[in-house]
Amino acid sequence: MLQLQKTEPPVMLMTSAFKVLLPVAALAVMAAAPVPAAAQGMTTKTAAASDAFPGLRGFLSLSASDRSEIAVYYTIRIKHGDASKASITLNDNGRSTPIHIGAGGRLSPMPSLSQLDGGAQVTVVYPTDATTAMKIHVYSTQSPGTTYDAGRLANGVRQGNNAMGKIAGVLAFGIPKLDRVYFVGGGNATADVGGQSRSLPKTASDGEYPAGTPYFVPDEMRGATRIHLSSTPSVAMYDNAPK
Repeated sequence: MLQLQKTEPPVMLMTSAFKVLLPVAALAVMAAAPVPAAAQGMTTKTAAASDAFPGLRGFLSLSASDRSEIAVYYTIRIKHGDASKASITLNDNGRSTPIHIGAGGRLSPMPSLSQLDGGAQVTVVYPTDATTAMKIHVYSTQSPGTTYDAGRLANGVRQGNNAMGKIAGVLAFGIPKLDRVYFVGGGNATADVGGQSRSLPKTASDGEYPAGTPYFVPDEMRGATRIHLSSTPSVAMYDNAPK
């Protein structure tokens, strides 16, 4: 994970889907701005939007056919401080747009490719004693529902791994490969395989995903055509095995 800490050496940007060694941690090297008297106890830092959202330019630069089954979003986690006091602003050609920190720390809106290429900047204000980590998540473009096309999900796993290779280059060799899809809040799940219905496994304990989250590993259910869920999941997330 990308830690907003006072560290100078290279840091590891780690996510459950991506693990990329950056020359400098993006948000960790934001240029500190003067803190007004009214904001004592808060730290203000600014960086290029392309650095604040590592990998986003590469993803948005992929052709539509290379990312038809995958989309990404970023989350921010604030520890050891009052997260409600944190704020993020996108500054683009004199326009300031608040970036909302939603449920689970999800950030929206994200910068567009033209904003990333045009030199837009991101300003983060957070409690001085806090540590902040950013994560990138890869999820299915299929509309949330109680059925999913298993073939498209398998293709999404391939697209996600190909995208990481193109975005990370030689560093992609150190990135854990995506191999499964988690259906967060999906309840009980089955897959249609060879004319039979097979139950999907579930996570055994709380971690990156809640205990009882069903997941689909295409390589373990080759030939699967449809996934059926007892509840509509909040998201179908591409990822790898729990740590």
